[in-house]
Amino acid sequence: MGADSVAFRLVEHVLQSLRMDPLLVDPYDMDQYNKMVSTLDTSKKKTPDEEALYVTTLKALSEAVSKIDITYHHLLLNNIFTVRIWYLQRDTLDAFLDLITRLAAVADQYLRECLQMLVNNFTPPLVQRNELPRWAVSRKKDIFFHLCESLKTISNTVPLAPRVLRDIIDRSMPKLFDNKAKMVSFVECMLGLDTDRMGDLIGATLLAKVVDLLTELDVNITWEDIIQGEHNKGIFEMELEDLDEDEDGLGQAGTRLGPFWRKCMCRKA
Repeated sequence: MGADSVAFRLVEHVLQSLRMDPLLVDPYDMDQYNKMVSTLDTSKKKTPDEEALYVTTLKALSEAVSKIDITYHHLLLNNIFTVRIWYLQRDTLDAFLDLITRLAAVADQYLRECLQMLVNNFTPPLVQRNELPRWAVSRKKDIFFHLCESLKTISNTVPLAPRVLRDIIDRSMPKLFDNKAKMVSFVECMLGLDTDRMGDLIGATLLAKVVDLLTELDVNITWEDIIQGEHNKGIFEMELEDLDEDEDGLGQAGTRLGPFWRKCMCRKA
């Protein structure tokens, strides 16, 4: 029997053993559970051996999602749903997102938490002075791809997922005075969902949210902002064109999104 198989059986056994009154749990099993919770803690940098154990634990949990219970395993679930995937190595990222897509499919259990965790990762951590850190810029395309693929997988597996996701995006949408780099990152990732079945169900809502944000920004532009010059105009600028110009076919005739938004809309083309 391989080492992974042994680890998988141990994880399943520990999860099952914890599903009772804590006072009745075998001390050995409780110790193993606490070690598992510690392994899932991503707040500290891991050694190569610790990273390998983390990946193995994620894979084992993926095979044992039916044994996970919020009543008895809340510490474990907390360490899953608070992960910032931007910090994860590639193999770890794949194993983690596989666990998330499987957890989301557990009937009436963790769908909302899984979707919320994925949406939370639309923006990278440590955004300062309206700029993404260099390491986040280099990973952004890959992270966005994996986030969108995971959300599409969940939507294809759980019929209710698109409606729940629509509500989560509505509540998580950046506000007018949020950090602009976070705002751009969120919307770029959000627009990547506007494809296939996911796009049919929530595409119009996503675009409406973007338009609402543009409107908020537009009505809050002051004369001081206007006279600063063309080079200082915000990335969310709306360009009003003549009624006979609708070159991009976006929106109603006579209204065309600015160059930043045209780039975002065409990114998937």
